[in-house]
Amino acid sequence: MAMRVQLDARAWSRSRFTTSAAMEVVGVLRHRGRHPAPHAREWYARARRALPPRQLALLEALVPDDHSYAPDFLTPVPRHGESMPDVAARIAATPGEEVDYQLDIAIRGRRVWPHVAALHPGAAAYERWRRPMPPALAKAAQDGGAAVAAAAASAMATLFERVLAPDWPRVRAVLDADISAHADRMAAHGAAAVLDELGERMRWTGTELVLERTYSGVIDWAEEGVLFVPATTHVGPVLFAAERPHTPVLFYRARGIGALGERPVGAAESALTELVGVTRAALLTTLDSPASTLELSRRTGWSTATVSYHLGILLRAGLVDRRRRGRVVRYARTGLGSALAATNGERSSTRRVHPGQGRL
Repeated sequence: MAMRVQLDARAWSRSRFTTSAAMEVVGVLRHRGRHPAPHAREWYARARRALPPRQLALLEALVPDDHSYAPDFLTPVPRHGESMPDVAARIAATPGEEVDYQLDIAIRGRRVWPHVAALHPGAAAYERWRRPMPPALAKAAQDGGAAVAAAAASAMATLFERVLAPDWPRVRAVLDADISAHADRMAAHGAAAVLDELGERMRWTGTELVLERTYSGVIDWAEEGVLFVPATTHVGPVLFAAERPHTPVLFYRARGIGALGERPVGAAESALTELVGVTRAALLTTLDSPASTLELSRRTGWSTATVSYHLGILLRAGLVDRRRRGRVVRYARTGLGSALAATNGERSSTRRVHPGQGRL
């Protein structure tokens, strides 16, 4: 059995790589504290401490650790340069009927859609595949799909801000390196070489992309190609997501995540953080080269408004200065700011997490 994405050479040429902060969050939730990657286990431990219990319970209800399906509205099709607050806003704006439909797919006792059931060997097999409604999700769903989307968006934004954001520049470096490596391989050896590297269960025939699955279906709306999205928290074979009319997405495990296992103690535990706060410490250490507000937003995953606010405080404190070149204003560390960032870096480099242990 297989999913077949109709994808001719022209559509294939439009396929591209990008990143998804939302998928990193979902990956943390998917395996809880049993994730094979130390950095993801650490993020989950942080999430348990940092998130209000109601928010964590809702996210765990939406992303089960014992079932293969999580609603696609949690990971909207990525857009280049999008920050996590932007993604959260899109999640919150998901139409209620779309959320309800995606909950129907895998929750036992909800509506059965014939075209979804048809993907499985039979009605009994489909019913066995579905799962019970978790109490935390049942409570949120009482007010309808739109309420579920809004609550989930808020919880995901909180998890990212409190848990992943301090590490996001390093995560982006790993993801960008992965994308560059695959792009170089595609240019040198063609599409088949990249697919072989990503997994043995998919191939491109020249007219369609074939993904071996336990169900069957045809995707006939991939005129703009497909998106390849690496994630440092993804585990297992390539994950496929497609909802008409959106571009199909293939999520896969990024290479080089070992660099995040032996990670320096983050800004959340440094003396610099105690002095200026988590967000401003992360911005100061990220400014190893001059950057605009928009560039810093892309590096950190924070909104431009958040970055601008905290840069203003750093500016008034004499830790950064700014210079305009044309229409672009770039910020850079002052001598004092560089001294503080260097001290933080020296302290961090002396304390490392063993890749087999994690740090809770």
